[in-house]
Amino acid sequence: MIPGRSPLVVALHHPTEIDVPALRTRLADLPREIDLRVVPYREKVKLRRARQAPPVDPALLELAPRPDEDLFSAWREAEVIVTLDLPAERLAQMQRLAWVQAYSAGLEHLPGRALADRGIRLTSAVGVGAPAIAEFVFGRLVEVFRNLRAIDKMQQGRAFHRSGGRTLAGRTLGIVGLGAIGSEVARLGRAFGLRTLATRRSARRGDTSAKVDRLLPASDLDTLLAESDVVVLCAPATPETTDLIDTAALARCRPGAVLCNVARGALVDEQALCQALVRGRLGAAILDVTRREPLPPDDPLWSVPNLYLSPHCSIPPDAYDARLLDLFVENLDRYVRGDPLENEVDLAALPSPPRDIPVGG
Repeated sequence: MIPGRSPLVVALHHPTEIDVPALRTRLADLPREIDLRVVPYREKVKLRRARQAPPVDPALLELAPRPDEDLFSAWREAEVIVTLDLPAERLAQMQRLAWVQAYSAGLEHLPGRALADRGIRLTSAVGVGAPAIAEFVFGRLVEVFRNLRAIDKMQQGRAFHRSGGRTLAGRTLGIVGLGAIGSEVARLGRAFGLRTLATRRSARRGDTSAKVDRLLPASDLDTLLAESDVVVLCAPATPETTDLIDTAALARCRPGAVLCNVARGALVDEQALCQALVRGRLGAAILDVTRREPLPPDDPLWSVPNLYLSPHCSIPPDAYDARLLDLFVENLDRYVRGDPLENEVDLAALPSPPRDIPVGG
């Protein structure tokens, strides 16, 4: 410990279903004493989504959790906060706040501009969920290609017959966005014997990557769509990627191709996707994210043929929370030592958030 320095106060809003004594033991090894305050704060999805397009309706703000004295005290004294949600209207009470470690990779709901104005640093959880998301992608792809739904129906109907199916090996996997998630998808793709293509925003024609067989710039999306039997969307939600997969893009896909979206709902024109599935242009679509979340019972997506829906659940909380805390402890050690932080966000470069991008939690 550094003698003569007061403890560094850390407020942990989320996750809270963790082994707190074990975390305190890990923090005790840092070169500065850490005062860990476990003070839960988590907003409802409806309010979190509304925060993407401020100002927020006052009626929705009433949905925010009511702070107790422990939470108020933590806000007044914390230099560091680990959180899924950060209420912009409470920032004035966080006078000592210097760094926010976000629980999520998506930051659309956090008050980035207000943090930038205060000089408060922000780090994301990009990459924390990548292995679990890639695992989910291939779980679904095996379900689609090996026709596991038909096998389940065979068992339920007690009528023994073979349901057919197709193999994945030897096909072409196209990954839109070769970031942390896309890289994990590519790694598993090779294990399944797939040829791998990927676009990356920073790539230029002629660039290569050891992670994939062929690397393309984002402007060559058409090439990727035309060559891929499976297209997995892993790109971030930005104004440039809104409706990236529209009617024209779907028309360029191989007949019978499978589209999988584990990024954000805004990347896909859902009406165009429904039409492509109904007409048989696509073989199947896997959506773990949708434009509206939760998806209302009357949404047409529920009844579209060959559409595999899931409720933004590609990351199981147990594995995610453990990896998130590993990242945080590493970053806290860096913060105390004055070293660069992993996943630090350039707040000045944050775009204005699209209005229809759901944020998971």
